[in-house]
Amino acid sequence: MREKYYITTPIYYVNDVPHIGHLYTSLVCDVLARFHRMHQDAVFFLTGTDEHGGKIVRAAEKAGMATQAYTDKIAASFSLLADTYEISNDDFIRTTDARHLPAPVALWERAAAAGKIYKKKYRGLYCVGCEAFKTDKELVEGKCPDHGISPEEYEEENYFFKLTDFKDQLLSFYKAHPDFVAPAPRLNEVLGMVNELEDVSISRSRKHLSWGIPVPGDDDQVMYVWFDALSNYLSAIGYPDDAYKKWWPADVHVIAKDILRFHAVLWPAMCMAAGIEPPRQVAVHGFLTVNGQKMSKTRGNVVDPFTLAEQFGVETIRYFLMRELPFSGDGDFSEARVHERYVGDLANGVGNLLARVLAMVEKYEGGKVPAAAKGDIMPSWRAYEAHMNEYAFHLALADVWDVIGSADKLVNDRQPWVLAKTDTAALSELLYVLCESLRHIALMLWPFMPETAEKMFVALGVEHSIGTTALSELQQWGVLKPGTQVSRGAPLFPRHTTKP
Repeated sequence: MREKYYITTPIYYVNDVPHIGHLYTSLVCDVLARFHRMHQDAVFFLTGTDEHGGKIVRAAEKAGMATQAYTDKIAASFSLLADTYEISNDDFIRTTDARHLPAPVALWERAAAAGKIYKKKYRGLYCVGCEAFKTDKELVEGKCPDHGISPEEYEEENYFFKLTDFKDQLLSFYKAHPDFVAPAPRLNEVLGMVNELEDVSISRSRKHLSWGIPVPGDDDQVMYVWFDALSNYLSAIGYPDDAYKKWWPADVHVIAKDILRFHAVLWPAMCMAAGIEPPRQVAVHGFLTVNGQKMSKTRGNVVDPFTLAEQFGVETIRYFLMRELPFSGDGDFSEARVHERYVGDLANGVGNLLARVLAMVEKYEGGKVPAAAKGDIMPSWRAYEAHMNEYAFHLALADVWDVIGSADKLVNDRQPWVLAKTDTAALSELLYVLCESLRHIALMLWPFMPETAEKMFVALGVEHSIGTTALSELQQWGVLKPGTQVSRGAPLFPRHTTKP
């Protein structure tokens, strides 16, 4: 058992309400957090909201609200998203929280004391969408490639972080920690970024921005939003007090690829400047398209996760996003595919298997688990765990459905309705194997679909003991006790003639 496992989502920007991309990242973190709880790791799972910057002020003005009231409203929607989708975060940090303030101030002061912050006049092209200055070579036809808007020209005196001083130190760090960025190909992108380092502006004049944390010792300047926001990973665990050392370094920051530079280059350099160990890993997932198109307000295809929950159910969406979208690359969302997965994998797959097996136990064994029989599930567990550790969640779920498929095939091949007339001993052995297989399926599903797994455990009449019993014990074949009373209950995933 490891001493701790500290995992974070990115800190979500409150310029707008949550969309399905935010949900995907949070689900990845939730699945990982639950998987590590299965291993009895001491898990601390952090999420939260980034609430400073010019874009927030503009969004609040557009909404006709005071900035703080606007951030309160949007932050509440992110908190509600976590509750709706059973995201098991241990904390929710907001950068407008009083408890957040000491961390960015301490980071600034320590970086300044180390000689890594200086002030100078600067003129540049600033993308409000990215909250970052852009060089000409980063623009496409004069516009930010991520936001499709032309940057605004700013000229002012700002504080700068000496990012260029960290080139050799960063390269040495990546060499010593080749798994710092996952999946591995993303590290090549980071190496390219480091070879073209420039010092980065980390403050804004109050003439241009008033909504932010004041620069220590200079009330005419406020902190650049990323210098403020990245420090949330420390503020939530008590930095600068020594209490933060209980959880730091973070074991993994899960992010989307568009913020890779901030997390894999700027953030470790900030930590180095303050004399803090960098995080252990940054796990990077791709973008989510909708029906093959990039998600955007302009196209009108931004997917509302709350509407999805009402339309398809939370467990269905949790399953779909983890099964359909490979973590290492871009993935596509469509309601048609959700429906196909619901019918094929959930209703006709795991739901049908559970109902089918328990109906036979009720019919042939009086509703009680028969005498134990031999089986071997460990090859499936080894494949599943390997894929989980590689962030290949879609393949881990494929491993689970291989077990489901094998159980279905066993029913069709052995024909228990025939054995009931010819060999009752063989029938009892078969039904035990099927019931025990269902217990293992429920265990494997728990990180992905906790409500479904719980229903399966109840139907099988077992206490799952996840987090209190070693997973190595729960993975053993034969844990399901003979004589246990089973109960079919309502279908896990009712069949529908139309989309659910």
